[in-house]
Amino acid sequence: MAEMGKRNDGVERLTDEDLLSEVLCRLPVKYILQCKVVSKTWYSLISSPSFVKFHHRRAIACTNAGNDKEATLIVKLNEDDSGEFPEEDGSYSLFQLGGGCDEFLAHLKFPFSRGDYPSTPNSHFVGCVSGVVCIYVWNKSVDHIYIWNPATKQSKLIPSPPQYANPPRDRHGYGTEIKYALGFGFDSIDFDFKIVRVVSPRRKVSPSIFSEVYSAKRDAWRNIETEVTDFPDHNKFHICLHGFLFATGDNGVMAFNLNKEVFVCDVKLPISCYCGSICYVAQIAEFKDSVSVIISKCEKLGKTISLWTLDDEACLHGGGVKALWTFKLSIDVESEICHLEWVQGLYNSVEFLLLDVDGWFSYNSDNKVGRYIRPDPYFSYDEVFKYRESLLSVPGSNLVDSVIFLMMKMLGSEIALIQKMMMKKHCLILKTVRRATLMKKAA
Repeated sequence: MAEMGKRNDGVERLTDEDLLSEVLCRLPVKYILQCKVVSKTWYSLISSPSFVKFHHRRAIACTNAGNDKEATLIVKLNEDDSGEFPEEDGSYSLFQLGGGCDEFLAHLKFPFSRGDYPSTPNSHFVGCVSGVVCIYVWNKSVDHIYIWNPATKQSKLIPSPPQYANPPRDRHGYGTEIKYALGFGFDSIDFDFKIVRVVSPRRKVSPSIFSEVYSAKRDAWRNIETEVTDFPDHNKFHICLHGFLFATGDNGVMAFNLNKEVFVCDVKLPISCYCGSICYVAQIAEFKDSVSVIISKCEKLGKTISLWTLDDEACLHGGGVKALWTFKLSIDVESEICHLEWVQGLYNSVEFLLLDVDGWFSYNSDNKVGRYIRPDPYFSYDEVFKYRESLLSVPGSNLVDSVIFLMMKMLGSEIALIQKMMMKKHCLILKTVRRATLMKKAA
């Protein structure tokens, strides 16, 4: 965005571009994209990296200061008995949770175009951060990774990793000769999306664990030099927070520094890894902007869910700094849930999303009130992420089933009509901006 000018009294003066940006960034992404057809000036402004970053920063600020009673989730729908998905053109959906209404907001199309595969391939969520999603896709002959923005309908098929590409897999996508875990995060320092891949042989032919990272800016994979001494439980990373990707392994917390591209392993959890004969389930989550761990299915803790927060993140930077945790809360699920299956995490600062044998369950830790959630169609238990739409994308992204592409096929008169309608909105916005400016000056 253009630099602000100065008034005679030295006070910063907003330019027309600044004021227009302030107005546009408050619109949903769908309407921001529609505004691109108003004029070349609007198209250039909305497409500029500075506006995309401005929109991203404002969205974060609004999320931190906004309504904490509801959340938008991006979920993967379960297959039906025939192995098909409820939606013909995709298995992913946006679901609103809380705020007095639990409902599907939109069904999303696949992150690839029709005809890219001879039949609908299998797919799995890797992660979602800053409105951008990473999807792992495979069929009998290939496996692919996509970085996808559902709001802008842009996606990119990233290059295959140089080592252990297309390993033998079972029907669920797990490697039969090697096991591997994928994580997806956003490096806010370099403004770069990154994918982490950790590979370990199932047979103990080699004790080493291999890891590599893909950078969207470099559009390339590179080996991670630091030694990895653990492997993520359930073959997955849990969350991207404060510049780190987090997972838990046999030895504690695993943290990957997205900017420095190094691992720190064996960060000790607040209680020992094994309680009798049953190993507990530890889930890294965000709790009031702090790194936290949710522990469940623990013999020491009984039928409770307990949450600790990390006091100081110095232990995540290596150097042998001991991790210190503070106990925050405990939930007695025995009175509410007959059989806890899975703790998905927190979708706001007080409400836990849980799964028991009867379905999804939301529990408010403040007022001790729980309720069942009955989505129809049902969504997968381990493929649920918090979602906030954005304009961010990665270099080399292409439009998938693009509305804009269809518009280009319209007759010129139809495009002219759309431009005329958008121009009226343009004039209305500018009048509003000028009126606000005059009122500000008068004040």
